[in-house]
Amino acid sequence: MTITQAKSSDNSATYTVLWAVVGVSGVANLVSSVAQAPLVVNLATGLVTLAALTALGVRHLRARRTRV
Repeated sequence: MTITQAKSSDNSATYTVLWAVVGVSGVANLVSSVAQAPLVVNLATGLVTLAALTALGVRHLRARRTRV
C-alpha cells in the first residue's frame, strides 16, 4: 500500500490562519462572556470559532481520506 501525503507547504499557511482565528475568536468569546457583552457579540464570536473548527475538521478528514 502506498501512502501519498500532501506537501506540508500546501497546507501550513491555511492551518496557521485557521488556528489563529480559533485562538483569537475563542479569547474574544471568553472576554465578551466575562464582560457581559450583548448576546449578539457572544453569538458572533462563538459562530466564528465554530466555523474555523469545522473548517479544520473538514480539512483533516479530507486529507485523511486521500492518504489511504
